[in-house]
Amino acid sequence: MQTPNPKMMARILRDGLAQRHLTISHATALELVARQLGYSDWNVLAARHEQETAPSGPAPTPHAGATGDRLPDGWFASGRADLFRHDLLAGAGPGGVPAVLIESRASQPIGTIKPGDFVTIMQRISAARYRGKAVSFRARMCCNDATGSGRVWIHARGHGGERLAFDNLGLKRGAAGPITGTTGWTRRSVTIAVPEAAVYIGFGVLFGSGTGSFRAAELSFGLAEGDEHPQELPETPRNLDLGQMA
Repeated sequence: MQTPNPKMMARILRDGLAQRHLTISHATALELVARQLGYSDWNVLAARHEQETAPSGPAPTPHAGATGDRLPDGWFASGRADLFRHDLLAGAGPGGVPAVLIESRASQPIGTIKPGDFVTIMQRISAARYRGKAVSFRARMCCNDATGSGRVWIHARGHGGERLAFDNLGLKRGAAGPITGTTGWTRRSVTIAVPEAAVYIGFGVLFGSGTGSFRAAELSFGLAEGDEHPQELPETPRNLDLGQMA
């Protein structure tokens, strides 16, 4: 079943609380809705909602235009094309390899891009040969003047599109988490255990929730190797008294 419109749910929540003389910010309402729907935070819910509402028809034609919005063969783009542009750049990766670019459109005024607004460049493949195994998607990435964040992500879905496994660096911080600001080339990877019920696997690179420029190169996908393991959730709550800093 498709996720309800989370922004509308947040608006209804704020209006209902306001009638009871309780005021919360729009951002707080979004986070509350995300948790009500069973997601760890708003960014994870927003990514799910964008992927569910993306057109289900054929992928955009690669190299669609000489001045931007080009894609490498086998990949397609999804998300807020009105806020971000993407391109395939020859020689723009480390060592002169090709790189994909996602960046905010210069014509957008400050404040237009909100949390959860993004563009992702992605693929979908059959899960048949990977069921019961751990798989990883990897990339080298960099940002320039980014207030938003860049990341890699991967998911496995079953019949009807239900999400069975997912990781987008959302639970990781620091050297293992999303990148932002201005960075050099840095490696990131995400790993999931593919359930037996999985029908397909999706994976890609993503930039959003702010302005700036993001590039990704040296992409790879395959069985998990070395220290690549699915993200494990803690078995018990931690720091409920808020006494420790992250």
